Amino acid sequence: MKYEKALRHIAQYWNELLVFSPEDKGIHIGLPHHFIKPNADAFNDDQFYWDTFFISVGLLTDDTHLELVKGMIDNFRYLQQRFDIIPARNKFYNLGISQPPFLSTLVRLVHEKTHDLVWLTEQLPVLERELKDYWMGTGVSAHLLESGLSRYCDHNITHQTAEHESGWDMTSRFDRRCLDFTPIDLNSCLYKYEMDLSFFYHTLGRVKKATEYEQKALFRKEQINTQCWNEEEGFFFDYDHIHQEKGTRFSLAGFFPLWAGLASEEQAHRMVDHLTRFEYEGGLVTTDEQDLDPFTQWDYPNGWPNLQWIVIKGLKRYHFLDDAKRIAGKWLELNNQLFEETGAFWEKYDVVDLAIGKSGRYPTQKGFGWTNGVFVALYKEFFE
Repeated sequence: MKYEKALRHIAQYWNELLVFSPEDKGIHIGLPHHFIKPNADAFNDDQFYWDTFFISVGLLTDDTHLELVKGMIDNFRYLQQRFDIIPARNKFYNLGISQPPFLSTLVRLVHEKTHDLVWLTEQLPVLERELKDYWMGTGVSAHLLESGLSRYCDHNITHQTAEHESGWDMTSRFDRRCLDFTPIDLNSCLYKYEMDLSFFYHTLGRVKKATEYEQKALFRKEQINTQCWNEEEGFFFDYDHIHQEKGTRFSLAGFFPLWAGLASEEQAHRMVDHLTRFEYEGGLVTTDEQDLDPFTQWDYPNGWPNLQWIVIKGLKRYHFLDDAKRIAGKWLELNNQLFEETGAFWEKYDVVDLAIGKSGRYPTQKGFGWTNGVFVALYKEFFE
């Protein structure tokens, strides 16, 4: 079996990343259930928000880890109940920021396996609270903009920490003015959040609530198309709401509308025409090639596993199956090549020079939770 050694390594390595720490210890917030940390070095004993989702797409390829994933979801509920936020991770100094909201999608993945309506019903208050009170909040965090779309923001309302909330820490996308941009990835996530809530309420037979969330999603879709779709370029960009102009930086964030299902068929075809900007022998670069000084890690030539997954799933959703499988294959080959050379999986990769990813804000980490999860998920979906 191709990749047998790599897959066996990942299956065994989950146990090394498993944490149970129910009591507060120093800067760490205790969590009631076991969770998977990204690695044992820089991110030891941390349950990150969006990392958990991409770790889980691998864990959920079989039923062995279902209860572990449900426990990690319960950890988010615990944090929200205690602190009124699902923070970027379980550290006290991160209680002022979250990360891109993937919780509704994770709940949906679990529901598709269990069809447990009681469990689903228990999750809805958590999801609605995160959407309404945090991502559409107008108080201290001020995520909601006049347009009805949302931005990344932190409790101190600073550009740098808002960029940390985006997960893209750091990137040329925001030109160090993250608060000034309406992000295409965030609002695509929120569109999907609203559509997921509509689906959940339909499943529960609550048609009025389902329709309410579908209408909210359609309004968001209209605003995204108005602000973020560039008809001339045929691409989705972040929107500079201060200068009232569309951004110009091509990035994989532009493919989030395909993953979320809000792009039209025509838009999807035009987006696919831009794959050549990003595709290299090792997969997809995060942004198109530019000379950057200083270098930032969420830019060319680095490719990140979570973004490969988003783009590949978006391509598959719009029936670009050959493109999806080709990119998945390139990514698995690069991951496997570096695993055979180094004995480890890595947080990110240089997809141009086929190497470990270039360090940016901190040294590139080995381990690595979401890389492992995406590797397993893509292998199972396209090559098993």
